[in-house]
Amino acid sequence: MLFDLPAIIVRSVAIVALVPTAALAQQLGWSGSAEASASLLFGNARDRLIAGRLQLGRADSTVEVRADTRFTYAESTNEDGGRRVSGRTTFASLSTDYHPLHRWSPFWFGSFESSFQQRIDQRYSTGIGAKYTFYRAKDAEASVSLAMLAERTVPRLDAAVPDTGADWRARWSLRARARRQITKTTRFSHVTFYQPRVDDLSHYTINSTTTLAAGLTAKTSLTITFHDSYDSDSRARGARSNNDGQLLFGLSAAF
Repeated sequence: MLFDLPAIIVRSVAIVALVPTAALAQQLGWSGSAEASASLLFGNARDRLIAGRLQLGRADSTVEVRADTRFTYAESTNEDGGRRVSGRTTFASLSTDYHPLHRWSPFWFGSFESSFQQRIDQRYSTGIGAKYTFYRAKDAEASVSLAMLAERTVPRLDAAVPDTGADWRARWSLRARARRQITKTTRFSHVTFYQPRVDDLSHYTINSTTTLAAGLTAKTSLTITFHDSYDSDSRARGARSNNDGQLLFGLSAAF
């Protein structure tokens, strides 16, 4: 069978669990969105990927707090017809911006990441920086930021070099972010992080996410998301490639 129904039901529990979490956050004065998306290949190649994402935020003229949690799970079919896990990623971040409506605003950022395909068991990072918003309008915004991060990456036990990068290291973090309301029901957003090591710029990561959303109702939208992640040290840890990309089609609900 192309679909393993019990397995799909079990994995969908994580997406369904976002709903009560979002409802509780709304009661506490937060706003945000919950999104479920997937991609599927069938015929000669029978691969599938599911993803879930929850974003929460609370802001006023003094402080903006944002939380972002997402996960992906991918399976592929081998030559014998059996299934194998080809990708599994978990990411969570929390950030606070001081005076977010000013042209210049300082911020703190912290994150956790785990990636099966990039052979990352645990990756922690935290740091401070400043954001410069060079364009702001009712229907659009664009900004860049620079931060200094402390990061610790722990490779998976099956990585080629399990102890590579297990120490805390300093990284620069350059972020470019833009959003635009294209029409009344269509919006575009993009964010890219470039994070080289301070002591050696040849070791770096790039994470880019681009989303196009088309509104169905006042609160729900169809989404197309392209996410690309590059880690210059992935192959050294035993990954097949330094690059990991996903094209996802999903449904997002705002609250």
